[in-house]
Amino acid sequence: MPLGYHHTEETRARMSSTAMGNTYSLGRHQSEETKALISAAEKGKVVSLETCAKLSAAGMGHITSPETKARLSAAEKGKVLSPETCAKMSAAQMRHVISTETRAKIGAGRWRGGREVSSRKFWARRRTLGFNPLNSWFLGCEGHHINKDDVIHLPRKLHRSVSHNQVTGRNMDKMNAIAGQYLTEGWT
Repeated sequence: MPLGYHHTEETRARMSSTAMGNTYSLGRHQSEETKALISAAEKGKVVSLETCAKLSAAGMGHITSPETKARLSAAEKGKVLSPETCAKMSAAQMRHVISTETRAKIGAGRWRGGREVSSRKFWARRRTLGFNPLNSWFLGCEGHHINKDDVIHLPRKLHRSVSHNQVTGRNMDKMNAIAGQYLTEGWT
């Protein structure tokens, strides 16, 4: 079949109806002799560069739909690997050695400027937030932004009791509830 060929809907429907109910290959396993013959026939085969290029071109631009991604995700969820499988996978990775050059390439690709650049980005984001304090500052406190502008001063230990993030919104509802309760009840 030539590369890029697509069956018509009628042909696909006919092939589907023919395959339905065909249980011939279900549960069948090839014998060790057949497996050895197939293996011997495949050994030594080399795919040409032209074929590699065609295969690569055929796969380029393929986008998996969100529905397919959801189906694949649902199929994998809840699967539990046996201890034997985990041990085999672990043993396979233990023999895998990454060369120094490859490590350098991986490191260069992941490097984002280090701690100094990360710190500058963090404080640049913080400067975009306003500062309208809803209570007064006290020794040992930290300011908690309940929104982009308003700040409640909380004891450091209380503020760090719930891990939260203003930018992503992670756990902000929990932390805001604690901060609001602190402000209204006047904890000591």
